[in-house]
Amino acid sequence: MTQSLREVWQYRGLIGNFARREIKGKYKGSLLGSAWSLINPLATLATYSLVFGFILRFPTPVAGNGSLTSFPIYLFTALVVWNFFHSVTMSSIGALVGAGPLLRKIHFPPFAPVLGSAIAVLQQTAIEFGLLFVVYVIVWNISWTILLVPVLLLLLSGFALGLGMLLAIFNAWFRDVNYIVTVLLGLLFYASPIIYPITLVTDLYDEHPWLRIYEFNPITAFVEAFRDVLWDLEFPGWGRLGYLVLVSAIVLAVGWSFFQRKAADVSEEL
Repeated sequence: MTQSLREVWQYRGLIGNFARREIKGKYKGSLLGSAWSLINPLATLATYSLVFGFILRFPTPVAGNGSLTSFPIYLFTALVVWNFFHSVTMSSIGALVGAGPLLRKIHFPPFAPVLGSAIAVLQQTAIEFGLLFVVYVIVWNISWTILLVPVLLLLLSGFALGLGMLLAIFNAWFRDVNYIVTVLLGLLFYASPIIYPITLVTDLYDEHPWLRIYEFNPITAFVEAFRDVLWDLEFPGWGRLGYLVLVSAIVLAVGWSFFQRKAADVSEEL
């Protein structure tokens, strides 16, 4: 692990170049440019708020300040988490294949474009979290628990990056993987308490005990942890926090190790 960290530090400049390249190329030729990084999530938020907050009227728990019951804010809290996970995972999968032509011409560690793409995603995430923090300050739903956000974001980064690096290798072997993962992530979105409160599922535990596996979904745990510290203004609990640390560490270690062992071989197939 120490050797891997030294290698990442050694190529930090190259990783930064890939990140800048990703940021510049994402909205190249667009009139609004990077403004789309904010417009897209806001448009999604507006759509889900209309459908699930106004038409279907999913119940909204009362926030930690005892008065806030805004469904759009409750939803946006989870959407920011999901968008970050989804973007890091999918960009990591595509980064290795995208860097194929360069890898055939120039020797550099294959992890550089993958880490660069993940760092690029942080720019959009920073914008979304910044907007979310401003909203919470305006409605005065704020507490010391906000200090736990960087910790949770670090754990989520490790989980998404590890998963993305693992899938990037399989995608280099079989290009169908990218499409399969897109479908599976769409299912995972609705299998996690993003657009609805988790109580809609937990209330069914007595009738359907097998549903308890729902809480072992890492995205469920991450979404609920972020809502704990931002919406409920509560510590997420040592059990949930320990679970997230364990899952993130295992997925990152497995993904990184597998990627390092196989990336050199798949470079010839890109």
